Amino acid sequence: MSLGIDEIYHIIHMSGDLAPLDSWYDDVFSPRRGMMDNHYSSNEQRYASLLTIGDCVVEALAPSRDVEGWDAMPIGRYYKKFGAHWHSLAWYVEDVGVVWDHLRSRDIRVLRGGGPGAPDERPKDFVPIFTHPKDTIAQLQFMQRRTLREPDDYHRAGDVDPRFLPGWSPTWWATNHGLTLERMAYVTIITNDLDRATSIYVDALEGTLVGEGESKLTETRDLYVAIGKQVVVQLSQPLTPGSIAGKDLETNGETIHAVCFKVRDLSAAERYLKEKHIDVVERDENTILTDPSTTFRAPYRFTTAEL
Repeated sequence: MSLGIDEIYHIIHMSGDLAPLDSWYDDVFSPRRGMMDNHYSSNEQRYASLLTIGDCVVEALAPSRDVEGWDAMPIGRYYKKFGAHWHSLAWYVEDVGVVWDHLRSRDIRVLRGGGPGAPDERPKDFVPIFTHPKDTIAQLQFMQRRTLREPDDYHRAGDVDPRFLPGWSPTWWATNHGLTLERMAYVTIITNDLDRATSIYVDALEGTLVGEGESKLTETRDLYVAIGKQVVVQLSQPLTPGSIAGKDLETNGETIHAVCFKVRDLSAAERYLKEKHIDVVERDENTILTDPSTTFRAPYRFTTAEL
């Protein structure tokens, strides 16, 4: 039975304070807003915004450090341990219960959303589920997508991902934005063990291996796995400790490391990044690596290369 993994839901960028991270995304990426802005969850004790950029959504997230007990919650504990960083990756799925059953049959720990005390039982409908990061290298989330009941049912449009509303097009960023951004190219997950990573992302998640090789630019050995209808996950094993990926692995362990966007014009993107005070630390003929200290500790890449 197919897992029914569809498009990306979002990728989470964690920081200590939502307001400056929100402002940075507005300034650098000009995202479409409206699905969720500066939303407070008492169950998770966090603030979050969902920011649509081209064909993907970034969730800007911060623990609610103004609320007593924030540091005892999962998001608070993550922030205290890792600080600002990429946090997790989420997909839309046809049926969360099917994914729940499949992953648990593979001895992958899965929890329901809803915060501490959520029942440990098979979910249905729009209840999100989360994997234990030690079992899937990085934490993964799966969620059923909300849709409009009728074509003119716009009173719920604020709850619906704008990428699936009538008239939506991601091409604005390619033709009107300084980054010339076309789409998300891949998400990088760093690991010490590519064989184990492959067993998770190809076998357990039913991904398709679409490429492999070594990169002199990132100093990594890489496998590319297509999962669902949109996402390519780059599984990367750092080859040198001094690289950006190597430093991240040494400091934070196996985790989501970087997000790479496909751009139309790499030179234009580099000029734009410099205008926004984002430092380019390495590049080759088709890919730029940015300095994480200038992107709220979350490595970004921009490329013209096709997988």
